[in-house]
Amino acid sequence: IGGIYGFPIHGEVATKAAIDLAGQVVTPETRTFEPDKAIEEYQEAWLKEHIPGFLGPKLYSKTCLYTMPRDRTFIIDTLPDLPQVLLCVGAGHAFKFASLFGQILSELAIDGQTPHDISSLTLNRPAITDPNYDSPVLNQIVARGY
Repeated sequence: IGGIYGFPIHGEVATKAAIDLAGQVVTPETRTFEPDKAIEEYQEAWLKEHIPGFLGPKLYSKTCLYTMPRDRTFIIDTLPDLPQVLLCVGAGHAFKFASLFGQILSELAIDGQTPHDISSLTLNRPAITDPNYDSPVLNQIVARGY
């Protein structure tokens, strides 16, 4: 459903640990800044089980908003009416893949193609085009109570 990840915090003697798991669907107007306790408990239990000794004192927790297509997959495509405009959007965790996406976009801009298979990342897929798309991933999240 989602992966735990972490990395050092620049300038601090600390590590960021987070879970790549969509929470409740909110808007900037309806969100709160309170972390979801169920998700925090899941993450802490996972870390204790899989990386004993990782957890130190909790310095702070904060939440973030990002866009997420129903299939949790990025969009790399051209605009339908403007094929000269490249698009790379749709999932807030994309920054972790910035170097690969930069390579793909530069290949598309210069060569018109890329050796990477991006066929599943187009705008023309059910999660984007079908308003009734049923997401197995989001259904699992709801079933878990997150």
